[in-house]
Amino acid sequence: MSSDDDAKDLATEHMVDYDRHSHMQSNLVRSRKEWLKFAVSKTGLQSPEFRLLDLGCGPGHTAIEAVKPSIEAYRQLSPDGTIAVCHGDQPHNDWNALFALIGGKSGYLIDKNIRTEASVGSFYDVMASPGSVSIATCFVASHWLSRAMLITSPGTVWYADLTGDARSAFMQLAQSDWTRFLRSRAIELTSGGCVIVSTLASIPDPNETNGIRGSARHLYRAIHKVAAGMVDDGLLSKEALDRFIFPLWFPTVDDVLNPILENDDLAAAFDVLEASVEDAAVNPQDAYGDYLAQPDEYAELYAGYVRGFGESSLRLHLFDRCAATQEESDRLTHAFFERFEALYRKEPGRYASETLTLTLVLQRR
Repeated sequence: MSSDDDAKDLATEHMVDYDRHSHMQSNLVRSRKEWLKFAVSKTGLQSPEFRLLDLGCGPGHTAIEAVKPSIEAYRQLSPDGTIAVCHGDQPHNDWNALFALIGGKSGYLIDKNIRTEASVGSFYDVMASPGSVSIATCFVASHWLSRAMLITSPGTVWYADLTGDARSAFMQLAQSDWTRFLRSRAIELTSGGCVIVSTLASIPDPNETNGIRGSARHLYRAIHKVAAGMVDDGLLSKEALDRFIFPLWFPTVDDVLNPILENDDLAAAFDVLEASVEDAAVNPQDAYGDYLAQPDEYAELYAGYVRGFGESSLRLHLFDRCAATQEESDRLTHAFFERFEALYRKEPGRYASETLTLTLVLQRR
């Protein structure tokens, strides 16, 4: 296998206007409210403070939605107790935008005795002092790998359709990253503290490549279809497309539990309170299914969604490799999204993004 798997760019670097295009992500976070309340009840009163760690927080409203239910639930236990909220993400996160929202009318600082902090770095590493965290959350973020990969992957741009050596290399990094994630949480959590992970997921399906059906399978195949059309028209290099893969994976229940079952330190660290995959609470068969009768808006929403999470990867690891100048890369980016939107407008529903949601709740022993 030809592999340059040391692409140095962070997987989520240069995301484009993520907050404005995070409708699906926001729905998922809001649907975790009862799990957050459950985790607070399991964790109980904390001294000297109740400390939340929101991992992969992003710049927008989902970061507020990820912690508000925990604050509200803890206030039922301790009306005046000190609460510390630590938001963790990469240096390139739009921290100014995030803290403006936190301090605004929709934020949580209107409550008393709340302190807000930031931890800058990768959630695959330790993001808080040992034994200091009451509840850690990671919503719609842990599916991003620690780095981008350049592997030979003709015919696909996402992990679930990889085969052979390319799949083995990809999954090796994914599993290593996830084990690092769990070990970091084991260090941070106080005894009795909980970590809640919820993200896009996969389930067994014998009719799919590799026997798994991943969330958004049709969307990623549509992305490849559009890019392949640009290759046919001489706009993109076939070699560049054949070596482009989105640096994300949507795990199965077995994927997230295997490191706990296979590593004595993790087995000793955690009790598994929940590990499941289910259809998303809102529009599980088509993220924008409410707009099927309005093909223009339907197409615009899907294009915006892909821009929000995917334009950075497409530009850095595909379009820039096919362009001699920044202006040419801009034109390729524009051409791709123009074609992508046209595809969804022409055939609304054909490439619908199905959403499967993973819920993992672990308690530190």
